[in-house]
Amino acid sequence: MTTQLQRYRYNSTLRKGLLVNIEAARERMIRVGLEEGFTSQNTIVISQLVDRLLNELEKITSAD
Repeated sequence: MTTQLQRYRYNSTLRKGLLVNIEAARERMIRVGLEEGFTSQNTIVISQLVDRLLNELEKITSAD
């Protein structure tokens, strides 16, 4: 029981951190996209980061 609770707390904390990072990266991606164009290399790199963070969030969410 304790192990499940610890894992849940860890995943919950990790999920919150990921959500903050996802939102910050998403906002940055939009800002760069508006400044440089949505197909600029910088926008694409940030978009790929957002994708990786979302994939990590999905892994954690499906583990619970």
